[in-house]
Amino acid sequence: MRIEVYSDGSGTVSTKPGGYGFVVLVDGKDVYEGSGHLDFATNNDCELQGAIEGLDSLHYHFEPEELTDVWLVSDSEIVLGWASGERAFRQEEKILKYQQLTNMMKEYKAKTRWVKGHSGEPIQERCDKLANAARKNEAIS
Repeated sequence: MRIEVYSDGSGTVSTKPGGYGFVVLVDGKDVYEGSGHLDFATNNDCELQGAIEGLDSLHYHFEPEELTDVWLVSDSEIVLGWASGERAFRQEEKILKYQQLTNMMKEYKAKTRWVKGHSGEPIQERCDKLANAARKNEAIS
């Protein structure tokens, strides 16, 4: 079973609200999604939180033995680089979030895949919509 966790974030500067969204697919089929609001967050904060929340949700929906082919999919090259260990992490104020992300990546032996943002890829567009609505505290259908 292939599990893909798509994630996205929406934010500007640390003094303004942000939001994140994620969609989980199993064998290419949309299974569930989630989103959340952050009172003060940069775009990278939101991108990071979206990846963490999406991966963390797997604990609640799958048995450990089902988590053998996990992929984190994002339009954030920074977050994917942190997740894979290919990019150095230098933001000490976010070190606990970074450790959370890398611990889950190791636990699931997860792989990463980049998708171009705002390119029409339907699942990534849905994550973007979820993240933007969460940033604005708006309901989404």
